[in-house]
Amino acid sequence: MVLKCQNFRPNCSATNSVVSANPDIAGIGVIISFLVTTCIAFILAFVVMFLERYNSIRRFFRKILKMPFKDYTSELCTWRTHLFWFEILSKNLLAFSDTQLLTGLSVQFTALLKHCELSIYHFQIVVELAFLTTVTHLLTLVALRNYFVKNRWTSLPRVILMLANLGLLSYTSYIAYSYGLADLHESSSLACFYQGHKPHFKAAFAGRWGFLLIGAIGGHLSVMITMYFLEEGLESAWLVWWGAIRNWVVAPVYAIYGLVFGGKALSHTQALGTPSVTIDGSEKEWGFGQFLPVLLLALPLLAGWESFRGKVLQDLKFPNSP
Repeated sequence: MVLKCQNFRPNCSATNSVVSANPDIAGIGVIISFLVTTCIAFILAFVVMFLERYNSIRRFFRKILKMPFKDYTSELCTWRTHLFWFEILSKNLLAFSDTQLLTGLSVQFTALLKHCELSIYHFQIVVELAFLTTVTHLLTLVALRNYFVKNRWTSLPRVILMLANLGLLSYTSYIAYSYGLADLHESSSLACFYQGHKPHFKAAFAGRWGFLLIGAIGGHLSVMITMYFLEEGLESAWLVWWGAIRNWVVAPVYAIYGLVFGGKALSHTQALGTPSVTIDGSEKEWGFGQFLPVLLLALPLLAGWESFRGKVLQDLKFPNSP
């Protein structure tokens, strides 16, 4: 039966079982690609948010310093201006987010399809990788909120995939963050969890699982509700305040939390350090399955380069175009 593992007979009382290596999930290339993508998205998101507000920041300081008013709306969009880089880096950020939409769903689907064969140790790695993808998606939604609101129907496939990834993570993280409440060890088979060793939802929600659900779901839905259920420009005052809190408190705290704790958890893998369980085999070897996710990081960078080159050529051909 699906998600029951009735045909498996693991030793659920063992505490230091040997775990077979699984480079498809915990290989060095897989983990590095997720970490690097999230770190780049983190930097890009806050750079994009700064560039979008650059004119407002300049006006604020001119007012504080009592300098004459200056109209910035007529500035040309050349490669030397913030408008140019805002457009280029926004496309780059969107491309990195799209990449993790597919990888995040893939790694979680793989774990669920093979859940009876996995150890809790490897399932935890899957959840940490998926957690990093939600950091990228939330930062993208927050940084490019105006883009998503303006292109709400064009962005609908992205939104559906984000919700699917978030829904899967809500379920998989319940298992990964609450196995200790069921008196299971990291080296235990995940089949033990499905054969009855499950904690109550209330007890699990009081821990890290609850924080993840509140931060991730609240942050994602606040932007999506604005996209599809509120008319543009008609947000109430409390929604404006919530938007500011989401942008400058919820998203940064969630992103930093995800990077710190996710990075810390992934550092206790064979790929990046010393694993917390005994592993039979190697997850450090580089092969096709490890080179591919790392090389795929070049795709968003190539898209950014094409956008940059196209804008520069346009500026040279039409130097006075906005």
